[in-house]
Amino acid sequence: MRLDRLLFGASDPRISHHTDHPGSKWLTVFGLRRLLRRLAWTPEAVRTGHAPEPGVTVNRPLPGDRRQRQVHAVETRLLYANAFTGIVATIVIAALLAYAQWTAKPRWVVLSWLFYVLLVCAARYTLVRRYRRASPTDTDSRRWSVAFSIGAAMAAAGWVAAAIVLYVPDRPLNEAFLVFVVGGVMLGGASLLAARPEAFLTFLLPTGLFTSLRLASEGNEGHLIMGTLTVVFTAATLTTTWRFHRVIESSFKLRFDNQDLIESLQTAKDQAEALNRELEQRVRDRTAKLMEADQRKDEFLATLAHELRNPLAPIRFALESLKLGAPPTTAARARAVIERQVQQLVRLVDDLLDVSRITANKIQLRCEPHDLARLMETAVESIMPLATAAEQILDVGLPSTPIDVYGDDTRLVQIFANVLNNAVKFTPRGGQIWFTAEQQPNEALVRIRDTGIGIAPDALPRVFDMFEQAQPTLERSAGGLGIGLTLARRLVEMHEGRIDIRSPGQGQGTEVEIRLPIRTARDAEAVVAEQPTVEVRHNLRVLIVEDNIDAAEMLDMAVSDLGHVTRMAHDGATAVALARQFAPDVIFLDIGLPVMNGYAVARTLRDLPELSDVYIAAVTGWGQEEDRRRAREAGFDSHFTKPLSPALLADVLATITQRTVSGPDERGAARTRRRDSGSAF
Repeated sequence: MRLDRLLFGASDPRISHHTDHPGSKWLTVFGLRRLLRRLAWTPEAVRTGHAPEPGVTVNRPLPGDRRQRQVHAVETRLLYANAFTGIVATIVIAALLAYAQWTAKPRWVVLSWLFYVLLVCAARYTLVRRYRRASPTDTDSRRWSVAFSIGAAMAAAGWVAAAIVLYVPDRPLNEAFLVFVVGGVMLGGASLLAARPEAFLTFLLPTGLFTSLRLASEGNEGHLIMGTLTVVFTAATLTTTWRFHRVIESSFKLRFDNQDLIESLQTAKDQAEALNRELEQRVRDRTAKLMEADQRKDEFLATLAHELRNPLAPIRFALESLKLGAPPTTAARARAVIERQVQQLVRLVDDLLDVSRITANKIQLRCEPHDLARLMETAVESIMPLATAAEQILDVGLPSTPIDVYGDDTRLVQIFANVLNNAVKFTPRGGQIWFTAEQQPNEALVRIRDTGIGIAPDALPRVFDMFEQAQPTLERSAGGLGIGLTLARRLVEMHEGRIDIRSPGQGQGTEVEIRLPIRTARDAEAVVAEQPTVEVRHNLRVLIVEDNIDAAEMLDMAVSDLGHVTRMAHDGATAVALARQFAPDVIFLDIGLPVMNGYAVARTLRDLPELSDVYIAAVTGWGQEEDRRRAREAGFDSHFTKPLSPALLADVLATITQRTVSGPDERGAARTRRRDSGSAF
């Protein structure tokens, strides 16, 4: 392996991302025993200089040493790459020196020395072969560097022995040849071992110092001068080798810096491409989500219109009957119908206020035990005007025995009404519709059958899909948006039921079966009964703040009918001034007000000492959780979304009356039941 390739070539692909330990100690011939012991130590033990105790786990080095570890590894690789050249040169030079000294020294001495040198060369060659086969990672480089330094120390011992035992003072030619050989070996070792300081210091220091001591030991002036020159030569060689090592080290650092820069640029390029791909995917996903959101928006609007139409129909006819001066029994029934359908509208609006729930396909059910017959009657009330207008016969077969189903009454009525509405729309004038129910094991079976236009066999699998219309022209002529059966199926599944539809074919009618699980009385024990309304004990002073004059007057009438004294204000500033004059016990405060909004009014009133304890209830159309949080922070005691039911109004005022009689509650405690469209904080 060439030196320029090691300095400036591509990095070894085996470079690890683990860290190593900074620094290494210079080795001398005096530390050989310690060095041999350290060869078996871990890298952490080599760094700290302390042998690890058995069973002790050594911490890994810090990530900041990564560059030093890389440089150390490639310098060690350079040592082993040049080792073969050094071994061959050592054998040749040792053989020539042994030949030159063959007659000057006893042959057994020369042979012993030559055998030692050859043995060291063989050991070093074996070490190089093992290194190349092992292909060590950067983490192992320090151990291999220590092993190489041991070999360099053994080679230095051989040349120190040559300077001592093969030196012949009385033969100038042999003397000069020996000194020349040792000096040449030192220069050659300096060039081959410059990659690592521990390697060249282990070799050069013992060789140069012991050679100079051997020369000076002769004691005459000439040998003293030669010893001094050897010391100077050794120092100059060490200085030059150290500078050469610094150049090698800097080159390797520059190489790795350039490599890191290239890798960083490549990584940045890959990241930019990945980011572009991600952005493209996100744009596609966002586009798909926007399209889905737009579709769900249309679905929401369609759902809103579809769900509001059913309860509005009986309300409209009930109002017409009241206008015509209906008999008392008819008027009472009309008022009951209006009350039930308005309550249904209120609960539907509560669910439809949060558009995000519709987008996320989430509708919260309010489950209670209900009589199935009563639910069927409510559904018939909503659909009867349409059937009557179409001159259709609606045959209702209520269950012979009471059947209690556990679910959301509004949603269950909606299921029946949606299916009945479809039956009315797709049954010709004068047709017949059957609406029956019966009890089966663990479930209630509701059937809705008609003599309508029927459904083609190929269209049956798609009838529950959103906006699916088997007969587009007829669907449009009959009205509807194609969502009734879809909503019915979703609601039935939310009630853990099942809905199926069958039709023999076009013109042969349709039959829908709705199966709902039956809940026994034991299953419904967890339902909490409502608390009785607290009787009013004395009159309250009630301030009504509402910018809608009709709504304010109706609320004023309802509160006055309960026996309380009222005042009205239609903007925020007037409300503050009137509150200071009227000193109310209760304030029903709208949020969206001119001049000052409801939040500002509440904060202003709470800052007035005489009104700090007044009960302030928000009555508003803003019913999101964020709106409730803002109301609570502004100082409201409770928050109710419009419309406020008469029963809840009476309950709130009665509870406040009881509080004023028995003493005020702790601020922030709940003063009303959470029901209908409102809640207390």
